Amino acid sequence: MERKEFIKNEIKQEPENPFNYYLLALELKKEGDVGSSIETFNLLVDNFPSYIATYYSFADYLLELGKDDKAKEILDTGIERAEASGSTKALHELKQLLELNF
Repeated sequence: MERKEFIKNEIKQEPENPFNYYLLALELKKEGDVGSSIETFNLLVDNFPSYIATYYSFADYLLELGKDDKAKEILDTGIERAEASGSTKALHELKQLLELNF
Protein backbone atom coordinates (compact mmCIF):
# COMPACT_ATOMS: atom_id res chain seq x y z
CA MET A 1 0.00 0.00 0.00
CA GLU A 2 1.27 3.45 -0.91
CA ARG A 3 2.36 5.56 2.06
CA LYS A 4 -0.27 8.27 1.50
CA GLU A 5 -3.04 5.69 1.19
CA PHE A 6 -1.83 3.98 4.35
CA ILE A 7 -1.99 7.31 6.24
CA LYS A 8 -5.48 8.05 4.88
CA ASN A 9 -6.57 4.61 6.06
CA GLU A 10 -5.17 5.38 9.51
CA ILE A 11 -7.17 8.63 9.53
CA LYS A 12 -10.35 6.69 8.75
CA GLN A 13 -9.62 4.30 11.61
CA GLU A 14 -8.60 7.03 14.09
CA PRO A 15 -10.10 10.36 12.98
CA GLU A 16 -9.42 11.87 16.41
CA ASN A 17 -5.64 11.29 16.20
CA PRO A 18 -3.86 14.46 15.02
CA PHE A 19 -0.61 12.62 14.36
CA ASN A 20 -2.09 10.94 11.28
CA TYR A 21 -3.19 14.28 9.80
CA TYR A 22 0.28 15.65 10.54
CA LEU A 23 1.86 12.74 8.67
CA LEU A 24 -0.52 13.34 5.77
CA ALA A 25 0.36 17.03 5.60
CA LEU A 26 4.07 16.16 5.50
CA GLU A 27 3.53 13.46 2.87
CA LEU A 28 1.55 15.86 0.67
CA LYS A 29 4.32 18.43 1.09
CA LYS A 30 6.90 15.84 0.08
CA GLU A 31 4.84 15.03 -3.04
CA GLY A 32 4.66 18.73 -3.94
CA ASP A 33 0.89 18.99 -3.45
CA VAL A 34 1.02 22.48 -1.96
CA GLY A 35 -2.73 23.11 -1.84
CA SER A 36 -3.64 19.83 -0.15
CA SER A 37 -0.73 20.08 2.26
CA ILE A 38 -1.71 23.60 3.34
CA GLU A 39 -5.34 22.49 3.62
CA THR A 40 -4.33 19.61 5.90
CA PHE A 41 -2.10 21.85 8.03
CA ASN A 42 -5.01 24.29 8.37
CA LEU A 43 -7.29 21.42 9.39
CA LEU A 44 -4.78 20.55 12.12
CA VAL A 45 -4.61 24.14 13.40
CA ASP A 46 -8.42 24.44 13.39
CA ASN A 47 -9.35 21.01 14.78
CA PHE A 48 -6.32 20.06 16.87
CA PRO A 49 -4.91 23.39 18.13
CA SER A 50 -3.06 21.71 20.98
CA TYR A 51 -1.00 19.54 18.61
CA ILE A 52 2.09 21.75 18.92
CA ALA A 53 4.26 20.02 16.29
CA THR A 54 1.98 21.44 13.59
CA TYR A 55 3.00 25.04 14.13
CA TYR A 56 6.72 24.73 13.45
CA SER A 57 6.34 22.50 10.38
CA PHE A 58 3.50 24.58 8.95
CA ALA A 59 5.25 27.93 9.51
CA ASP A 60 8.52 26.59 8.08
CA TYR A 61 6.68 25.38 4.97
CA LEU A 62 4.88 28.71 4.56
CA LEU A 63 8.22 30.51 4.80
CA GLU A 64 9.61 28.19 2.14
CA LEU A 65 6.66 29.16 -0.07
CA GLY A 66 7.17 32.90 0.56
CA LYS A 67 3.93 33.24 2.54
CA ASP A 68 5.56 35.24 5.30
CA ASP A 69 2.45 36.91 6.73
CA LYS A 70 0.64 33.60 7.21
CA ALA A 71 3.84 32.03 8.59
CA LYS A 72 4.13 34.78 11.21
CA GLU A 73 0.49 34.28 12.18
CA ILE A 74 1.04 30.52 12.60
CA LEU A 75 4.22 31.11 14.61
CA ASP A 76 2.49 33.59 16.92
CA THR A 77 -0.35 31.14 17.50
CA GLY A 78 2.09 28.28 18.03
CA ILE A 79 4.04 30.30 20.57
CA GLU A 80 0.85 31.06 22.49
CA ARG A 81 -0.17 27.38 22.45
CA ALA A 82 3.31 26.17 23.46
CA GLU A 83 3.42 28.65 26.36
CA ALA A 84 -0.05 27.61 27.52
CA SER A 85 0.80 23.91 27.40
CA GLY A 86 4.22 24.27 29.01
CA SER A 87 6.00 22.82 25.96
CA THR A 88 9.32 24.53 26.58
CA LYS A 89 11.30 22.79 23.82
CA ALA A 90 8.64 23.58 21.20
CA LEU A 91 8.37 27.13 22.52
CA HIS A 92 12.11 27.64 22.13
CA GLU A 93 12.08 26.24 18.58
CA LEU A 94 9.11 28.36 17.53
CA LYS A 95 10.66 31.52 18.96
CA GLN A 96 13.95 30.73 17.24
CA LEU A 97 12.21 30.28 13.87
CA LEU A 98 10.42 33.60 14.42
CA GLU A 99 13.65 35.41 15.31
CA LEU A 100 15.50 33.97 12.31
CA ASN A 101 12.84 35.10 9.85
CA PHE A 102 11.26 38.30 11.22
